[in-house]
Amino acid sequence: MYRSLGIIEVVGLVTATACIDAMVKSAYVEVYNIKRTGSGIITVLIQGDLASVKEALEIGESVAYRYGELIATRVIARPYEGLECLIEPNEKGAKQ
Repeated sequence: MYRSLGIIEVVGLVTATACIDAMVKSAYVEVYNIKRTGSGIITVLIQGDLASVKEALEIGESVAYRYGELIATRVIARPYEGLECLIEPNEKGAKQ
């Protein structure tokens, strides 16, 4: 995982979908993983170069405020390589 990692947590599937759409269209990022963390909270992880991830998260924040509720955002510039095994997109038993 040599690229930057961006994390945004929102409440609701509609909000998460709107954020993903806007983030992917606004900057050169890709969705790395989507997790439902409970009580309607959805965590979206994106990857890309640092500037693109920062820009995408700013767009995602504004969309989240417009459509629903924003919980938190975070950018990790050069994540530790061992972090990838903790947030692996393929859950146990999933198709690879």
